[in-house]
Amino acid sequence: MNILQMLSQKELAPISLVAGEESKYRQISSITMMDAPDIIPYLRQNELIITTAYHLKNNHNFFQELIREMAATGCAGIAIKKNRFLHEIPQDILQLANQLHVPFIELPEHLSLGQINFLMTEKILQSEASLLTHAMDIHRQFTLLILNGQGIPRLVRQLSSLIGREVQLISPFLRSMYSAQQHIPALSTIQKMASSGFQYPISSNKVWTFSLLQDREAYTLYPININTEKYCYLMIKGFIDEQDIITRLTIDQAINVLSFAIMQEQALQQQKRNIRNQHLRDFLENEGHSLIVLKAMSQELALPYQQGYLCIIGHVTTKTPSYTFQPNFTIEQIHKFCEEALQATRIPIHSFTLNNELIFLYELHDTNTDYTLFLTELFTELEASIHQYFDLHMIFGVSNQTHNFSEIQRAYKEAQSTVLTLRSRNRVISFYKKKEINELLQMIPQTDLMNYQRMVFKAFSTLPEDEQMILFETLNEYLECHCQISETAKRLYVHRNTVIYRIEKCGNLLQKDLKDPEVTLQLRLALRIRNHLIIEQHA
Repeated sequence: MNILQMLSQKELAPISLVAGEESKYRQISSITMMDAPDIIPYLRQNELIITTAYHLKNNHNFFQELIREMAATGCAGIAIKKNRFLHEIPQDILQLANQLHVPFIELPEHLSLGQINFLMTEKILQSEASLLTHAMDIHRQFTLLILNGQGIPRLVRQLSSLIGREVQLISPFLRSMYSAQQHIPALSTIQKMASSGFQYPISSNKVWTFSLLQDREAYTLYPININTEKYCYLMIKGFIDEQDIITRLTIDQAINVLSFAIMQEQALQQQKRNIRNQHLRDFLENEGHSLIVLKAMSQELALPYQQGYLCIIGHVTTKTPSYTFQPNFTIEQIHKFCEEALQATRIPIHSFTLNNELIFLYELHDTNTDYTLFLTELFTELEASIHQYFDLHMIFGVSNQTHNFSEIQRAYKEAQSTVLTLRSRNRVISFYKKKEINELLQMIPQTDLMNYQRMVFKAFSTLPEDEQMILFETLNEYLECHCQISETAKRLYVHRNTVIYRIEKCGNLLQKDLKDPEVTLQLRLALRIRNHLIIEQHA
């Protein structure tokens, strides 16, 4: 109950507000009779003080201090019974009450302070009971909608009807949920602002309100707790006044029911994701399936068997200093995020998670079309959004086309190898192609490459660096010339006896026959690795 509602009670007539008119909607939660001068330490928020002013007469300084402390505490106001001990309220006290927005009430003279206390307390309790009954009715109404299978969208529409405002259910990533209306101007504006660096309280558990210049409208977002890290939101058009108790109470009950319903639905969705992920894992990790089994697997995964696909693998690469998510938790959150983003675009793409990686299967409806530019733009934009929401970076590897479902295993391996080559490059997406030797070497950790070439040429390490360089150059040209002494001498511009001497020295140091095919293969590979490491070092 607020001040204005209390003033309208017939049982308290005549009762009037003589100061603090601007705060007439302030809520009253309790009544306290002032029967002692030391009340200031016991003041409480939304408390209405009623008094005969016995301790205020002839105590002007205390009267002023009391008004100031009431304003600071957020008391509901003060009500005085005149003509008992205080016949006139000082004008400066009324001015101070107006200035500090403290409601100042004159009580009726024909009622005792005890009667007034009883009547006011009774009205407050009746009001609270009425609000409680309303809350229970609304909660029951919303709960029945869910239990009867009418779903979350029906609940949101019912809430909109009850409060007379436009209502949208918004995901943690600020996208419309359970709505055919995918484009919402207010959300589009916030997303654009966020991409430009605007920080909005996405993980806040508090109500927040904003307004947009483009439509001159205010929007209020109420968080719906769905887990410890993320919140959904009810976005309600317009500003919700704190004094509009019924509207706020109705919204609170809707949030209570929605929180449970959304968590339940998301748990079922996650269970479905886990089952589909496991089916995909079984398919990818076990080869040699019969045609009947392959077709059964394609049905379980809801992937048409005769459809052509591209396999795209997404891998988390770097994390920023503010990164706080756990890996398993994060990959599931990114999976949900990507599902939302791709569903909004209506692109025919299926998403999975496997071994802390995202797997996308993109349906090809025209195998003659080059999808390179389209997929580059799509996943570059998706990566930027992932970085914005999760503070991490991702890379994507794309396979060659498949002719049908049975070739997805091959496409998966191609996408995996493509992602491996991307880890040493500053690119977001790469497309599979047959690897050159240097590209294959890039897939192997540099430490392993370095250890291998050092092991092969360990005997050279005892020589001076200048001599090492000469022997490496001679050996490399010798092997490139298919062990032909004369051709090697021509390339190096030295006498053939010099080449013979150097090659014999290499053979003695390595203690190997340099004409043995196995030995030459090992040496050629080690030299190629050495040259690759030198190029990478100076890149």
